[in-house]
Amino acid sequence: MTKEAFSDAVRRSEKKLYMSALSVVANTEDAADAVANALAYAWEHLDQLRDDEKIDAWLLQITYSEAKMIRRKTRHYADIDELADAFYYETDHSDIEFFDILTRARLDEKTHRIFILYFLYGYTLPEIAEMTGEKLNTVKARYYRALRKMADMDGLL
Repeated sequence: MTKEAFSDAVRRSEKKLYMSALSVVANTEDAADAVANALAYAWEHLDQLRDDEKIDAWLLQITYSEAKMIRRKTRHYADIDELADAFYYETDHSDIEFFDILTRARLDEKTHRIFILYFLYGYTLPEIAEMTGEKLNTVKARYYRALRKMADMDGLL
């Protein structure tokens, strides 16, 4: 992958990576740090990307790893209003609500990644299955099980 292609991919996905990190660390400064760390790591290890078409999933995986490391060491936001006041990127209220739903649902990492790829990146479930190397039925089961869980949680959906 060329430097220009990498830069284009980063520009396309930077906000999505930030939202993904934010849904893990629940702190705006930590989310920005996670994305910065992830992009630096990705640039240094660009030769490890096996398929240029899967750069979104690869960057997302690195961002998750960075965010999880940071989460172990830091704090969470006090409430959704504090988060909205300090939001790093210009966003609409639906982005904040989506983040809040993901946080309260406490999804496992694989399911969380499916939701990010589906709702933030706009990939279909078959595309997500291909990107993650999981069987389509497994991805569908995780997705629909999580939707049912969220619907059952009082006031979540």
